[in-house]
Amino acid sequence: MKESESISHCRAGVTDGFARARAIEWFEAVNLRLSEGGIVKFSPKGFSMWPVIRPDTDTVYISRTAEYSRSDIVLAFCEHPRGVFLHRISQVLPDGVILMGDTNLYQTERCRYADVIGKIVGIERDGYEVSGSVMNRLAALMQRMPAPMRRLYVKCLNMYLKIEHYGR
Repeated sequence: MKESESISHCRAGVTDGFARARAIEWFEAVNLRLSEGGIVKFSPKGFSMWPVIRPDTDTVYISRTAEYSRSDIVLAFCEHPRGVFLHRISQVLPDGVILMGDTNLYQTERCRYADVIGKIVGIERDGYEVSGSVMNRLAALMQRMPAPMRRLYVKCLNMYLKIEHYGR
């Protein structure tokens, strides 16, 4: 994606005070750039959106948009729990959205529309655009599946993740 500005990312959803302050500072810098009409690119941290987004490997491109829908992956600051999250919209509410990471079984975040600053418009892996890949479409579909089916999918995904990345 051209005409994007790279802003280094810190770990989202952190609980320690210093790291939280850095995440909020980073979020505000991204929000400022997006409000100027730009596109921001960064390499996300954490495994909550794996395998759609691979931490420290993929580059995501975020842009401001007026509309959000279920299954969009958005960048938001949430109060419950407090933090910066790059997660998928699982529910659209009249006053905001409920977010959930693809590998999360139960944890959700509730955000007001004003706290959602942009959505992913591209994912790059090894120099290739992978936003429309089969894996990404499958993950979006799984987010819409009934809870028992989604739990089975996420448990299998998490088991594979532990074996592949942690050797357990």
